[in-house]
Amino acid sequence: MSTRRTHGRLLMAIAGAALVLAAPAIADDPLVYATIQPAQITLGESARFTITNLGDGTAPITMPVVSGLQFEIVGRTRQIEIINGTTLPSSSIVVRVTPQMAGIFTIPGVTPKSQPLVLQVNSLPGSAGAPRPSGPRAPNPPPILAGGSIPKGVRLTEDGSAYVKVSVPKREVYVGESIPFEIEVGMRSGFVTHVSLPKLTGDDFTLNSGLLREPERSEKMIDGQAFVLLTWRNELLVVKPGTFPLSAEVPLTVKIRTQPRRESALDDQFGDPFWQNFFGASVPKDINVESPPQEVKVLELPAEGRPADFHGAVGTFAIESDISPAKADVGDPLTLRMRVVGSGNFDRVDSGMLDHVEQWKTYPPKSSFKSNDPLGHKGEKVFEQPVIALKPGVQTLPALTFSYFDPSTKRYETAHGPPLSVTISPSLADSTQMAPSLAANAGSGPVDKLAEGLKADHAALQTGVSSLIPPYLQPRFLLLPSLLALAFAGGWVGARRRKLPAERFAVRNRIARRTAKRALAQMESAARSGNPAEFFNSARAALQQSLAARWQLAPDEVTTAEVQARLSDDDDIQQVFALADESKYSGRNLGATDFARWMRAVRQRLIVEQAP
Repeated sequence: MSTRRTHGRLLMAIAGAALVLAAPAIADDPLVYATIQPAQITLGESARFTITNLGDGTAPITMPVVSGLQFEIVGRTRQIEIINGTTLPSSSIVVRVTPQMAGIFTIPGVTPKSQPLVLQVNSLPGSAGAPRPSGPRAPNPPPILAGGSIPKGVRLTEDGSAYVKVSVPKREVYVGESIPFEIEVGMRSGFVTHVSLPKLTGDDFTLNSGLLREPERSEKMIDGQAFVLLTWRNELLVVKPGTFPLSAEVPLTVKIRTQPRRESALDDQFGDPFWQNFFGASVPKDINVESPPQEVKVLELPAEGRPADFHGAVGTFAIESDISPAKADVGDPLTLRMRVVGSGNFDRVDSGMLDHVEQWKTYPPKSSFKSNDPLGHKGEKVFEQPVIALKPGVQTLPALTFSYFDPSTKRYETAHGPPLSVTISPSLADSTQMAPSLAANAGSGPVDKLAEGLKADHAALQTGVSSLIPPYLQPRFLLLPSLLALAFAGGWVGARRRKLPAERFAVRNRIARRTAKRALAQMESAARSGNPAEFFNSARAALQQSLAARWQLAPDEVTTAEVQARLSDDDDIQQVFALADESKYSGRNLGATDFARWMRAVRQRLIVEQAP
């Protein structure tokens, strides 16, 4: 090592002598020269290649390219130098040279007139073809940052280049509770070349939705040294009671020194360990940095006082409810909404809303969530339930409730909404059925004068003649022609009746076949797009046409009740009609096998109905 150091100083002395001799000319013409220190290194170390420009002018500089060597500009300096009594401005470019293999490399000059430089790279001790040292083993590399005060909860790595810290707001939580936490990774500037996403150690805790990909970046001075801080924030979920350690680890790539600090030839120029490690002998190394563990106590939810509608929600919540529209007809769908707002674990916020309410038909609710913060800890979850009133009048729905466990009060709470009223009018079909009953009761009670309406004006007839009908139109002259006409009409109607059923059946069959063909095509299209409502509506339309032709009814008269009465032995067709009514409101999802099953059932029934 002393030979290497002497060789470097000799090169600097020669360069200095050349500068002294050339000083008078430098003042007029800029001088560019390059040096490399040290000129002999070991594989895994780096050398410093410096390009210096003396004078006011700017000479063209070409960065050398050498196979097996990597050149990286790491700094630029400007200074004033005094050579042979002459003051000259000086600028330098500092380049780090890292070899990729052992050997002797020639670095070409940076200008056409510059002389080439030679760098010798030796193999690592102990490798093939490398001489084995006979002297004592070199001491372990010293740490980059040693000693000094560090913040509480921070534990630096052995080389002092990085740390990982986990922060949680409290150490005692309940099962199902979400805990905001943060992972802070501190890296000393210039020593960490790569950082990966942190991860929790152990499987006692889970993350709510994965770490945010983009952490917050900041800078901080620790013990007088500059550190870059990366902070990830998320929520922890705990699923079982007990006391568990909480820690995180982060994979890093750091620079590791390969020789003792005082052995570096750069110590004379740079005393700070940052510059020594930056320009001296260092290699990248992958390490895992782990935070100090923290104990978190997880309590089980109490069994006492647990409401029947509690589904596991832990946090602080409130509810709002409404129904729309406020007026509807019997059989029209309405939408009942419940909004759950607050903070906590919204993954466990669930509700069955209303079920088996008298005079109402209910369907399963759907939910959607809107977050008010990046973590999803605060927000609003909306439940929507389709409901149908079965009777007219002012109908009142019972108040909605939502139960949860509040960790701040350590007890179960139930939020209540108000009862909701809606006005239901009779449907058009109900009004049509009421008309005959009103007409039947018209003769039994007093007659409303306004209901009689207006009577047409007419002139009073004089008593002169008994009739204005001409004699040839009077009944006694029309009896015989009328009898003949009636006989002819009766014979024509009888013959027509014998032909009509067959023709009508044939026409209906043709219409049914065409309709069934179109409906089957629509069913296949709906199955491919995964649309249950369109699928079952097309199936019902095809069946109504075919069954109406068989039963000699109008297609709209083939209702669910009619099918249940006439096809009591065919459960599949009954379910098709029921699902056609339900799919409009329930949002049922079907798989490929379900679509295939119902397609096969409908197709088989159509074949049976269209058979002669």
